[in-house]
Amino acid sequence: MRDQLRIAVLIGLSLGCTAGFARPGLSPTPTSATAATATAANNALCAAIEPFYWEIGNKSQRLISGSLGTQADGNPIVASTELDIASAAKWIYGTYIVQIRGGAADLTGNDIQFLSFLSGYTNMGNATTVNCPSTDSPDTVDTCLQRLNPANGLPYDYQNPSTIGAFDYDSGHIENHASLYGGLGSVVYNSLGSIISAQLGPGVGLAYTEPLLAGGIRTDATQYGLVLRHILSGSLSMLAALGTNPVCTLPSTSCPAIYSPIPEAWHYSIAHWVENDPNSNGDGAFSSPGALGFYPWIEAGKKYYGLISRTNNSSANAGYYSAQCGRLIRAAWDTGIEQTGTLPTKTKK
Repeated sequence: MRDQLRIAVLIGLSLGCTAGFARPGLSPTPTSATAATATAANNALCAAIEPFYWEIGNKSQRLISGSLGTQADGNPIVASTELDIASAAKWIYGTYIVQIRGGAADLTGNDIQFLSFLSGYTNMGNATTVNCPSTDSPDTVDTCLQRLNPANGLPYDYQNPSTIGAFDYDSGHIENHASLYGGLGSVVYNSLGSIISAQLGPGVGLAYTEPLLAGGIRTDATQYGLVLRHILSGSLSMLAALGTNPVCTLPSTSCPAIYSPIPEAWHYSIAHWVENDPNSNGDGAFSSPGALGFYPWIEAGKKYYGLISRTNNSSANAGYYSAQCGRLIRAAWDTGIEQTGTLPTKTKK
């Protein structure tokens, strides 16, 4: 066993990355580990997002991981590298709400409307660096909601009648839900982490840098991966909520959506995406890419999770770019075939 693991690590290093691999028998195919590592190291869409850390695991443990490139300080991004995860926090909030409700079947109509981004609370935008600054006092969810959007002079808790019932990607849905139905309106930002984490399973400890439930978490891949494992194990009720009540997101003649940051016809479920656009060989994975590049997912069969951890302030599409790389790593893991193109292949070895 030791020799097998040593050989696997050497294979990963020869491909230009540091990598850890699963024990034999824990991957979908005998070549899944090498295919996923090769894809992360060699595919142009993955090279374009370096530096990053990635991993894949199941309900019990991390199975494979790797790190590509180095940051400006010369250090690689690793599992313990803390960074702002932006909209990947939305899935955390959705998981919290499903858990405190008691299960997917216990979500209220308001929960579903708000967490599917149909509520009409679309005056907040998604700029995590300015939504809820620490200069507010008290620095709570409700205080943040009283701030005015400089574009129109209206507060973040303004409900726009023209957007009710249509998907419109905006932090306001979750922030207003947290105040109106999540019981978090009066909570100061530095207490949010302990309240949310207490519902997410053993070992989870998240921190919020501002009272922004849709994007205020600063954490690392170790912590987020633990949440995903708790979901896969069934100890968190989000497992049954994955993909439920999906709504279309890409504005078109057949979809009455207003705005989506994803240029594909994915669907949106309970505070997470469903990657099911057939035009991009969508595999139905559940995910929550953040604007700064952090990208967590659970594959459609609900047996494996994965994530890409990185941060990029220079591109508004960093989360989508991570998703483009991540789904190729996921396809390589699932099929055992290195992904050399821009879209995932579906054929297994």
